[in-house]
Amino acid sequence: MKTHSLQVNIYDNSDKIVVSRELEELVKEMVVASMPLSFNIEALKCQSIIMRTNIIKRIKNFNIGKKGELTCKGIYLKDFPSWKPMEEYKEVWGEEYFNIISLIDDIVNKTIGEIIVFKDKPINARYHDVCGGSTENSENIDGNVVLYLRRVLCQYCEKAPLQNNYKDITLEEIEEKLDINFGRIDGRKNISIESMIYDIERDDTGRIISLNVAGKKFSGKDVKHLLNLESTKFSWQPHTIRFLSIGKGDGVGFCMHGGNHMAKEGKLAQDIIKYYYTGVEINKIQSLSINKPLLGKVIVIDPAHGGSQGEDHVSPKGLKEKELNLEIAFSLEKTLSKLGATIYLTRHKDNYVPITERAKVTNDIKPNFFLTIHQNFMKNSSVSGTEIYYYRGDNEAKVLGQLIMKEITEKLGMVNRGVKTAEFYLLRDINVSGLHIEVGYLSNPSDEEKLMNNDFKNQIAEAIAEAFICYFHLSY
Repeated sequence: MKTHSLQVNIYDNSDKIVVSRELEELVKEMVVASMPLSFNIEALKCQSIIMRTNIIKRIKNFNIGKKGELTCKGIYLKDFPSWKPMEEYKEVWGEEYFNIISLIDDIVNKTIGEIIVFKDKPINARYHDVCGGSTENSENIDGNVVLYLRRVLCQYCEKAPLQNNYKDITLEEIEEKLDINFGRIDGRKNISIESMIYDIERDDTGRIISLNVAGKKFSGKDVKHLLNLESTKFSWQPHTIRFLSIGKGDGVGFCMHGGNHMAKEGKLAQDIIKYYYTGVEINKIQSLSINKPLLGKVIVIDPAHGGSQGEDHVSPKGLKEKELNLEIAFSLEKTLSKLGATIYLTRHKDNYVPITERAKVTNDIKPNFFLTIHQNFMKNSSVSGTEIYYYRGDNEAKVLGQLIMKEITEKLGMVNRGVKTAEFYLLRDINVSGLHIEVGYLSNPSDEEKLMNNDFKNQIAEAIAEAFICYFHLSY
């Protein structure tokens, strides 16, 4: 069976350029950009698996080109801001360039195709420099509970060069950035600084009688003399505050310096990854086959309006929406299954399935995508065309909807009535990206004629399948 390597487009919106890279070559460049090459080989193997996972996870479709045409297989450069092409390291590495290239080739080739998955889906493989003793739960950083991003203790990075850091910031800068006002003090107010200036005694006029500085007691007049102050009626206020921090980064996911220390202790890359990411597995990317471009993808198809309670539309010539939806769903199931996808239908016969049950089934399956198939109807028989709806904020559904609309309207001649947001119950209550597709208008003679044609139903399925292939970035 013929296989193809995955080409990834890198979109740089700032410079308006597109760079294409073969996946494994891009992984090499991402590893070089994100981890010191002096690290142990097992740590570098961890990073290659992490970066490959993040590339696969972040591959998106984008509106690019003069006509705004949708294309496949791309990532935003902003997701990997430190990336640059390998050839740009020639001046940096000098005579060692080819030796380093050989090293990174060897490291990445030993992990070729490996990604980190949780419940069979690529994870968001977050990483940071030094965790400072323990990694962090995801919800404590961005509010979202991610089951594989759990806090783990990490004694491995305690001697890392980035373990202890500080930054000096002036009060004026803190006030500006935090939008606060510390207020100003005069020479008669006591400001106790823990372990530095404390036990301050003043007379009734506000002059310093005595104070303790770093554990040593002074009289007010001695401090005046030693520091050359103008009087003993003095106070103090820090001009700069030194912020001390332990570790570097948000602490979520893989601790690179901790992983490097574990590698030096003899731990293997897979063991290190499974330590920092809870409950994950490391799988090989499915071979990108010309015959099975949707291999490994799971899709739920909902043929709406089944049974006597389904409230389906009926065309002037007697075409029933519930039957048509099921026929299109069967055709979709057959087409997508041939392409390697695993398909679940919410019904297989003319029976009524409550919306709540369809949502529950979908949430239990946790598919890559959900489609609910419908037909439209209006009193005005002149209205025709395809409408597609997605739930507000579901950008993945919006992209797929645009791709499906493009395929249906360009190849099947249907009128484009738009890809729009809607508050439909099913789209709201499923926990995955989903689309509500109104294929055509049963009330329109032209749409009705097309929908009565079995070839047209198959062509609808093929158009949706083509959109899925592009959406999942495996078209050639």
